[in-house]
Amino acid sequence: MPGYKALQGSTEAYRWANIEPGEEVEVEFDLPRGCRQLDIKVKVKADHITVIIMGLTVVDDDLLNRCDPEESRWEVRGTRLVVVLQKANRSKTPWPVVFLKDCKTDFDFEDMQHFF
Repeated sequence: MPGYKALQGSTEAYRWANIEPGEEVEVEFDLPRGCRQLDIKVKVKADHITVIIMGLTVVDDDLLNRCDPEESRWEVRGTRLVVVLQKANRSKTPWPVVFLKDCKTDFDFEDMQHFF
């Protein structure tokens, strides 16, 4: 998509990005040494995601926006777990964050520069 500006970010637990053409958001987790696909549990609901790696809950949070759990998926890419969330209704609206808990509570005009 010409001119597509993908919002992205990171926390201590994961990295995320809106993926061109904009209908998906990828959430990426580093996997510990020795982790196998059998050690990973991912549950995606329309408004919630749970990720458990080697018995440790990495994420168990509400999503800021809804996704399509039937079209969402996860895969191991090298030493990373990548959860691909298909936006509900094939929306192309960029997600400013993935999880509700990561929303800012204060408005900052600098945040608007991402859209211009």
